Amino acid sequence: MIDLHTHSNASDGFLSPSELLHAAEELNLEALALTDHDAVSGLKELHETARRTQSKIEIVNGAELSVYYPHVEMEILALDIPKKNLSAFEAYQQAEVDRRLQMAHKRIELLQNIGIDIEFDEVAKDEHGNLRTQIRRPHFTDVLLKKGYIQNAQEAYKVIFAKGGVAYVENTPKPAQEIIAFIRDNGAKAILAHPVHTKLKPDDLYNTIKELKGYGLNGVEVFHSAQPRANRQIYLDIISDLGLLASGGSDFHGGTAHPENKLGTGRFHNLNMPYMILSELRSEKTPTPNYYTELEKVI
Repeated sequence: MIDLHTHSNASDGFLSPSELLHAAEELNLEALALTDHDAVSGLKELHETARRTQSKIEIVNGAELSVYYPHVEMEILALDIPKKNLSAFEAYQQAEVDRRLQMAHKRIELLQNIGIDIEFDEVAKDEHGNLRTQIRRPHFTDVLLKKGYIQNAQEAYKVIFAKGGVAYVENTPKPAQEIIAFIRDNGAKAILAHPVHTKLKPDDLYNTIKELKGYGLNGVEVFHSAQPRANRQIYLDIISDLGLLASGGSDFHGGTAHPENKLGTGRFHNLNMPYMILSELRSEKTPTPNYYTELEKVI
């Protein structure tokens, strides 16, 4: 079993990369991809811990990059980033950190304007008092939950920080076409993350993925904690017709961020991804009909 979509405290996860690796070892995962939001800084600790502990888990370099696509919520995973090209992603991360910092200050201002008692340090520092690499919505959500301003995390994402919400701050990332080119130019695979989040109907999703393929998209995250079997079948049919690769993962964050997404196993054990998915992702060969037949068994 493998997991190609996880987060650490290098972005909006609540475990350190070392803690994440330990959790993966307890599950006997064969491979683990760290795909922090717009960040690769957690990979150094992850690799160092794996070497020090002689972990048998295969580490996959990754990141989940924000993109702009008209009228659609979308993110693109960069998977299997070559070590020699991590510096390009580090430079990208620094620019993103600066942008996210401005967004965080704006959210603080908006929340304070409606009488919510929240200070910058409460979201900028972790439980040990260390400055976070990035400040994102789960960190705000954690503070609001602990102070009793909201009853659950969904209230934060769907009401407070959603478009039209009291603390909505517009996110303006780079266009999907530019991000996909950046990923491909730096030797990684570009994968459409959690297509269920796009909220597109099947025909519209097909056309969107076909367009993204024209930009260089390698594959689609067919398997994800939030995607039921019926959706997975739709995505598998799409990638089979377009000749794209499949990927997937739990989207594990830990803590109060999407606690329903369990590492490796997803929601209610709806994930059990075999190693062949990673093997094919790394292959330079065109997927064969047998590849999609094998994926059908995993669904």
